[in-house]
Amino acid sequence: MNTSTSGGHDARRANAYALHLELGLPIGGAAPAAVKFASVTGIDKGILDVAACRVAESGWACVIAIYADEEAAAPHWYLALVPHAEGVIATKVIPAAIGDGDPLVLMTEDRRQQFAVSECGHLIAVPVEAAARRARSHRNAAKRIAATAETLAPFCTGEPSPGDLFVDSAGNIRTAAPFAA
Repeated sequence: MNTSTSGGHDARRANAYALHLELGLPIGGAAPAAVKFASVTGIDKGILDVAACRVAESGWACVIAIYADEEAAAPHWYLALVPHAEGVIATKVIPAAIGDGDPLVLMTEDRRQQFAVSECGHLIAVPVEAAARRARSHRNAAKRIAATAETLAPFCTGEPSPGDLFVDSAGNIRTAAPFAA
């Protein structure tokens, strides 16, 4: 997450945690999820290259929220980086709600591929559901993420927490250091 301003950082952390939860991933489980979340203001080839290398090395997928500017309260769009046998798939995705109580899925912008979180916490390609293609499902997902982020906001203030991911202007992805015991 980008930490240029603490207010922006807190809102971005709340949004990342909200997306994390709405995709069906628990926070603070016994085993870390194989999907990581990050945010950045704008993205360029350098940032994308470093992020893709990190995903290829770790084997973890990464969903990056791309913000239009430092003051933006919600992401302008999302980018999913998913490990693949041939390297890393990088694709623009849109969260979609396919059912009221179901976890969100990520639909590619061209609406030809859909990703969901598997039972073991991996981001995997799944058959495309017609409901995920509808603009209404994208609006409903955005509302769910925003409502969850608003609920989480009071808990997302202050310094970074273990597991937070940060993308700096040079494209370096790092995690916050764990708290000392």
